Amino acid sequence: MLRQRLFCTISIFLCALFSASAQDWESLAVGYERIIYDGAGLEETNDALRAKADCYKQLGRWADASATLSRIRMFALDEKERAEVLYEQELCYFLGGEFSQAAVLVEELGDGSREALLLHALVLAYDGQYDNSEIYAARYLSWDGPSPRLQALLNLYAAHPLPHNATAAMVWSFFPPLGHFYNGEFGEGVLSGTLNAAALAFTVANFVSGYWVTGLLGGGIALNYTFMGNQERNAALVEKHRRNDAVDFGDKVRKFLLSE
Repeated sequence: MLRQRLFCTISIFLCALFSASAQDWESLAVGYERIIYDGAGLEETNDALRAKADCYKQLGRWADASATLSRIRMFALDEKERAEVLYEQELCYFLGGEFSQAAVLVEELGDGSREALLLHALVLAYDGQYDNSEIYAARYLSWDGPSPRLQALLNLYAAHPLPHNATAAMVWSFFPPLGHFYNGEFGEGVLSGTLNAAALAFTVANFVSGYWVTGLLGGGIALNYTFMGNQERNAALVEKHRRNDAVDFGDKVRKFLLSE
């Protein structure tokens, strides 16, 4: 039986009359939330949540849109509706830069459409899951049959960035400034080496002068900030480069796939 959506039509009409223009998406979103608050049934609540998420999408508030979609009772949807909601949620996570969150939905959504294959390929590329992204990208290109661009796609993925080794970065961080050099941050490396050398020199100078307490306390505190901070910074740099490299590569994949 076809679901009746009369309440949606009426609410849109009333909100449009209330607002200065039909593009007052914030007012529309509030109106849909009011429908839910006033005790709408299960199906009506799901419809209102989907409509509210669409309002946030119009405003470019992707986090709010994905959060709204996550409130939908998926058990009350049929298979087609469920796929639509999952697609929209993955898309909102992706557009909001929440690539890891979007990647979680890849397997759940599946690959029943070419649009889903494209979205999966981009999400996984931007999340740094290059091998899985390549599979979906190849299937996207080959949706209508063998593609002459497939080899170029494979060549693109063959040149994907290699992630920095977190263990190697940690080991090198014990020898300032080598950890920063490993991460390609030469300016920070020189600064880190200088600060650590200064802290060590301060400690040694106080020991030589007989100021043991000052050397232990002052030098220990200084080394704690410079040496331990050096290790924390290198761990952050590994993650920073992983994200930046993935985004740069994701941009290349996006341009390639959308250049058909």
